[in-house]
Amino acid sequence: MSMRLGPRPGEVIDRAREFTFTWNGEEYPAYEGDTIVSALAACGERIFSRSFKYHRPRGLLSASFLDPGCMVQVEDEPNVRGAHRRVEPDMVVSPQGVWPSLEYDVKSANGAFGRFLSAGFYYKTFIKPRRLWPVYRRMLRRFSAGGRVSASTSRGYFDKRYAHPDVLVAGGGPAGMAAAVAAARAGAQVLLVEEEYELGGHLRWGDEAELAALRVLREEVAGTPGIEVMTNSVVNGRYDDNWVAVMQRNLPHVEERLVKARARTLVVAPGLIERPYVFEGNDTPGVILSTAARRLINLYAVKPGEQAVIFSANESGDAAAEDLRRSGVEVARVVDARRGGDVVRVRGGKGVRTVELADGAEIECDLLVTAVGWTAPTSLINMAGDRPVYNQKTARFFPSKLPDDVLTCGGIAGDGTLDELLDHARATGAESARRAAKTARRLRAGTPQASETREPEPPPGEIPELPLYEHPALFRGETHGIVDYSEDVTSKDLVAAEKEGYDSIELVKRYTTVTMGPAQGKLESVNAVAIMAETTGRTIEETGTTVWRPPYSPVTLGALAGRNFEPVRYSPMQPWHETHGAKPLVAGAWIRPDHYGDPASEVMNVRENVGIIDVTPLGKFDLRGPDVPRLLNHLYINRWDNLDAGAVRYGVMCLEDGVVFDDGVTGRLGQERYIMTTTSSGAAGVWEWIDNWLQTAHPEWQIHVTPVTTAYASI
Repeated sequence: MSMRLGPRPGEVIDRAREFTFTWNGEEYPAYEGDTIVSALAACGERIFSRSFKYHRPRGLLSASFLDPGCMVQVEDEPNVRGAHRRVEPDMVVSPQGVWPSLEYDVKSANGAFGRFLSAGFYYKTFIKPRRLWPVYRRMLRRFSAGGRVSASTSRGYFDKRYAHPDVLVAGGGPAGMAAAVAAARAGAQVLLVEEEYELGGHLRWGDEAELAALRVLREEVAGTPGIEVMTNSVVNGRYDDNWVAVMQRNLPHVEERLVKARARTLVVAPGLIERPYVFEGNDTPGVILSTAARRLINLYAVKPGEQAVIFSANESGDAAAEDLRRSGVEVARVVDARRGGDVVRVRGGKGVRTVELADGAEIECDLLVTAVGWTAPTSLINMAGDRPVYNQKTARFFPSKLPDDVLTCGGIAGDGTLDELLDHARATGAESARRAAKTARRLRAGTPQASETREPEPPPGEIPELPLYEHPALFRGETHGIVDYSEDVTSKDLVAAEKEGYDSIELVKRYTTVTMGPAQGKLESVNAVAIMAETTGRTIEETGTTVWRPPYSPVTLGALAGRNFEPVRYSPMQPWHETHGAKPLVAGAWIRPDHYGDPASEVMNVRENVGIIDVTPLGKFDLRGPDVPRLLNHLYINRWDNLDAGAVRYGVMCLEDGVVFDDGVTGRLGQERYIMTTTSSGAAGVWEWIDNWLQTAHPEWQIHVTPVTTAYASI
């Protein structure tokens, strides 16, 4: 049965390019721009996977990168996010971890033994007798729902790249786009990263006014010099000093690329993630979020169902109701949570059949759409050292104290109209450029004490305050249901964990595995915290939230092991060397002359006259500060605190075991300034050794070290 709708204003599919692909052994039609799951949903499919532990049927939930019910196998590649990955001609897709079929999975018998598979069962149920543990382990592995890795998988191509943007904007929604444009117009080089295939965020599935605003923003991004855009990419981690890891996916001829970006300022603009509602049967195929319904209708022209019940607590639910009506779906009931309405349970095994409401009504339908609230993904700000705080008014977490080189905009910073959010984002982008320029000036100066005259610094920009809108605190209904869809963790599991003594959210996370699946808590973390707060009798603020660490999303080993590309370095005198017949010599990353013409004649000429050598490849470091002699005394075996200004000294460098590590000449240029040289191939190792001393052993020393190997030529 076809569920494909007529053309939509914002659709991303190309109806002129139709092809077929294989799902579960059968051919299905698709358009270019379809995801695997949108193409299947357009053909009337409702079940795409089985759950991790109980092997319950799973369908669409969010229709996005984070959708937990759409993990599929694509040829030899397991755990593919089917609601995100675009389908390709002749692609072979199959369900994973099922037997004998997706429709009839024998492993669903796990549900009958649910009381033996409760929270922490792996610590209790199969412990004794100990001799049977190998048998239990093999059995549990067979019953897991993961994909398969083939030993004959063809070798993919992965590589790495380095980037040095002034400003990196994580998130390409309207706020991220506005911030990127403002930063670039202020003179910054900007890297804009978005995990979807197109920029625009929620505007892409919005009404005509939102689509018009999206077109303007896209034109601004495309027309502003200094912005590099990476779509279908994820900011996977933020480390010290804004070292940011970005995963680029599905590039031409490259499966994945790890981009190692050093940003002077990071702007976090991840938007908001719609939160599921916890009640009995909430994982039944046909229970979807309002954003999923709007994505299916407006991006992929897919009708989500025939008859719907909508449980709404906000404007997104109201907009979904209008979209559903316009697409021909019969809206049987809108249950308004703002007026006390509630959903008790859904009945149906492989699809929604009826919805029971708190007022006792039971409504027949095949679709339940929920819109109960939002979660701000705080992973990146956690990685920056921030601990989010809960706001009761909006029922979500916000940043508390960020470092100066990290800013936020969009939904993670507050609420407001689209114009208010864009104004805030533009001010944030301009301020991020100002802070990046300030960092650049500081680096050029070497140290704050290095120069008496300072470059004029523009005044800090005014970033407007965003309003906070009141929102109902909806997390769980009157019945228990699934909290973590990826791990099959229920609200009953969380209650049981608390009764067993696990009253800390961090301990509960590890005991029950809640928030430890592929979505890493982005969908379910607030629900888990709220249920634990309810169970322990504490507030959500007192309960707190878990701390996220890198990576933001799973990383393939291929991306981590991908090819490194290092630049070949030449001296600025290389053209002269080539003109005079120099024979090249590889010295680390450098190409330097070995000799000119006949070696014996060259030796005799140097002996009888004079020899000049190009030593540009030697490692060079600019050291400044009053404690430089103390550092040199630790690095070298000879003494340095008695070296006069204007003098040089040769030194041998040893590691802690006394083995010779490197050697070179260091000169004292002034009272607190030195130039150190190292061997050509040893420069990187010496830099790591110096950094180790200054970061771990003596962070209190007043020293600033700058690698200047490529900054100076020398003969």
